Amino acid sequence: MNEVEMSQRAARRLVIDAQLLGAERHSPDRRGILATVERLVWLQLDPTSVVARSHLLVLWSRLGRYDPADVARLIYRDQRLFEWRAFLYPTRHLPFYRLAMRSRSLKYMHWRRRAAWMRENLPLRRQVLSRLRREGPLATSAFDGRAAVSWHSPGWTNDRNASQMLEFLSAKGHVLVAGRAGQERLWDLTERCVPAAALVASATPTQLIREATIRSLRALGVATSAQIQNMLPAAVRESVAKAIVSLERSGDFVPARVASADGRLKGRWYVRAADAERVAALERSWSGRTTLLSPFDTLIRDRSRANALFGMRYRIEIYVPQAKRQYGYFAMPILHNDSLIGRIDPRVDRERETLVINAVHIEPGVKPDRATGRAVAAVLDDLAQFTGMSRVSVPVGAGVPGLR
Repeated sequence: MNEVEMSQRAARRLVIDAQLLGAERHSPDRRGILATVERLVWLQLDPTSVVARSHLLVLWSRLGRYDPADVARLIYRDQRLFEWRAFLYPTRHLPFYRLAMRSRSLKYMHWRRRAAWMRENLPLRRQVLSRLRREGPLATSAFDGRAAVSWHSPGWTNDRNASQMLEFLSAKGHVLVAGRAGQERLWDLTERCVPAAALVASATPTQLIREATIRSLRALGVATSAQIQNMLPAAVRESVAKAIVSLERSGDFVPARVASADGRLKGRWYVRAADAERVAALERSWSGRTTLLSPFDTLIRDRSRANALFGMRYRIEIYVPQAKRQYGYFAMPILHNDSLIGRIDPRVDRERETLVINAVHIEPGVKPDRATGRAVAAVLDDLAQFTGMSRVSVPVGAGVPGLR
């Protein structure tokens, strides 16, 4: 198939549909949650919970109200999802991720240092694995962490030998998170955290990488080679780059030219052949909806990509001093149909059972009407109910007709 040409608007619509943020939704149950994670490839975990944990918000943006306990059930009871390196992944894709786990990755300086430290602390490694085998699952605090050579770091991990050993063993696929006691992770041997079938690869490494590459572009809709690679672990990205070339040759990936206000978006973009056939229809008509996005949402996680496609320069201000914040501590972009029209900075006040809106910022050039305001208000009501709040407090002069 020849290069596909599309407008920036059609590209946005393709991306929004790929991210399950269009008009259609999965059912808000365990089946829908699993289908959503499988489409998105992964969910990023982050401890910030000024509104709710980020991965729960990412699902809410797509499913509406659902039971967050279903996510834990999918991980720890059903073993349909697994946690690895601060992300949730579908367990059926574990054979692919085991390629990255088993990769030596010694060309990366941090991995060389970790590998050397683990060799220097073989007794601690054996002790951790032995205790997990006998007593697991166990919390990090269950280990004394005595090491022949202590882990040195200028950050918070300094001298946290047990924690670092568990992290490194997890990175290499020997242990996984088996549960939580409050916010503390419980660790166990990998073979106890996933079904036995997930530990057996039914395809060659080349096939696994090819399938993962296709999944990544399916999740992105339209993307450059670098954006596709960045969806997957660093240890396999060189192989993913080769898979992209192969998929273009086979016709599964089609080069795309994305128009923009000043010509075309930079770089070589791709769409799946199946999506290339939808472009003409997307140019004519499309149905979207209104929702809010977590600062860690997969739609905006790649900031330069979000700016190129949606024209929003977004950054997380959690770590910015309050006096220097422009939009707020947890500013959530507003997705309205096929545009990012603004940002809302919310927080939950559990004592008052109120979803407090600290500020509303509308993007330059956007003039929301009353219907838009009502759509955003409905989303805020839904978010309040999802987080267990009974009311929403919007500041006077928010500048959006119909918001309150």
